[in-house]
Amino acid sequence: MNKNQKFLIGSIGALITGIAIGLLVAPKNGKDTRKLIKNKATDLSGSAKDTYEKSLEELSVLADKLKDGFLKNVNTVKDKATGVADNASDKVRSVVNNNV
Repeated sequence: MNKNQKFLIGSIGALITGIAIGLLVAPKNGKDTRKLIKNKATDLSGSAKDTYEKSLEELSVLADKLKDGFLKNVNTVKDKATGVADNASDKVRSVVNNNV
């Protein structure tokens, strides 16, 4: 978890704590307080869903980058191995042809 994610989680926790304390000490009747709690919960769930979807998108992009990097490295190693094998084959043929 990077610093931005930790900050976001901490900010959300502080926001929830602040809302809870504010509701507990607010001079409103029960009906208004329940309505306010419902509205805040709805807003928070929407925000959490948006954050979750954004995180999934970022994770997908990261997975694609990792896959591309991995495939590039595999191809590089494959090319180098082919070059080494071709070089060794050429040397063996040269030795065999000189001894014949």
